[in-house]
Amino acid sequence: MQTFVARATQFARNGMEPILALVAIVILHGFGLVGGAPLWAFVLLQLGWAALQQPWVRQRSGEDRSIGLQLVVATCTMYLLGWGALLAVAHVYLLTVHLRRTGAQAWKPAATASVLSLVAGQVAVSAGLVHSNLDVTQSNALALLVAIAAVATARTLGQFVAQRERAEAGAQLSEDRFRALVRDGSEVITMSDAEGNVSWVSPAAAVVMGYKPEELRGRVMNGLFHPEDEVASMELFTRLLASDSTVEHSAELRVRHANGSWHWHEIISRNMLAHPAVHAIVSHQRDITERRAVQDRIAYAASHDSLTGLANGPTLKRDLERALAQGTRYQHPVAMLFCDLDGFKSVNDTYGHDVGDRLLQTISTVIKNMTRDTDSAGRLGGDEFGVVLTRVRNSEEALSVAQRVIDAITGNASVAGLKLEIGCSVGVALAYPGGSDAKTLMRHADAAMYRSKRRGRNNSTVYVEEEVSAPWS
Repeated sequence: MQTFVARATQFARNGMEPILALVAIVILHGFGLVGGAPLWAFVLLQLGWAALQQPWVRQRSGEDRSIGLQLVVATCTMYLLGWGALLAVAHVYLLTVHLRRTGAQAWKPAATASVLSLVAGQVAVSAGLVHSNLDVTQSNALALLVAIAAVATARTLGQFVAQRERAEAGAQLSEDRFRALVRDGSEVITMSDAEGNVSWVSPAAAVVMGYKPEELRGRVMNGLFHPEDEVASMELFTRLLASDSTVEHSAELRVRHANGSWHWHEIISRNMLAHPAVHAIVSHQRDITERRAVQDRIAYAASHDSLTGLANGPTLKRDLERALAQGTRYQHPVAMLFCDLDGFKSVNDTYGHDVGDRLLQTISTVIKNMTRDTDSAGRLGGDEFGVVLTRVRNSEEALSVAQRVIDAITGNASVAGLKLEIGCSVGVALAYPGGSDAKTLMRHADAAMYRSKRRGRNNSTVYVEEEVSAPWS
């Protein structure tokens, strides 16, 4: 019983219009305002119309056939009532429903079916097959006007539906394109609130970072940044909160991926909290680890000697300038050592440049090992090296380092087990706080190195003038 009631209710819901029309017909029949057709005929017609509106009937018969049959039923009802084309508003209703269901291309067949139904009805009136409350001439004239109106209405509705379909297709295309870009793009898009809590993450997070989007939602992105980049990330967020959606802010930060590795990300963000459709801070992130690696390699190549890996001349000079600035600030001397190998030309002439290059690499390692982490070592060219001692007490300490360098070079001057007769002459120059600049100090160390050479191999000499002019000497 319950199943029958449910099905009857569903039938009535889907065929509501014909059932309401049947109720109206029954009322009009009681007042004698319908044609001579028996009431049961109207009941059958309206129930048939209601059946044609059931989804399963439309699906099996097709929308075009279903609407054609409904137009036939509506036309029969109109003419049996005796009012003919005067009730053609039913056609307009059916046209509207049909266009909504099937699209703009259906207006022509629907309009044609409507006109043909009206023509058939008027033929029946003219032949005296059905009763009409209007005379034949009035009925034909009215049918002509209604047919024109039906075609015009169908065409207008068709154009309107076509415009809507084009707009919907354009919107769907834009949405599909956006989804494809968000899903398959190489950028991770995040949306977060004013506290930094992530509310939405694009699917690209799984490919780029290894996280499922739901794993990042509700988290604060700051927790994924490298500890050394926390200050920069907070500065980025502060700038975002202080700006509006017209300004983009960017930063390059290290982000922890799901596998625990750190990757450089370029993050471009915009504050769209005030945007009524967004209400979020929107960020675009892309992995630039490879780009950063290339940049680092280029920067390294520009600042280091390609053979030895030590700093090159310009880099060593910049290191010396920084050391002098710190010496002035913290009031301590800085020393510059110029080292020139003794006998290196003979090695090149005797054993060839390949052995000479390998010897330079060995000596570079020796010099690097003899300096502190705060000091700097570099190759100035050929067989000349420089060492910046960032913090020394006096010339004696600088000379002690120079002697250790000499001893280490002479003691390790070998290539592939071949012991080579190599010495080293070192020139030492000191700069007291505010007493010299980098160019002058390097010139003094170079001059002291030549004085050492004149004294013989494996000697070190201090540029005395700087020491004598020290403020506290």
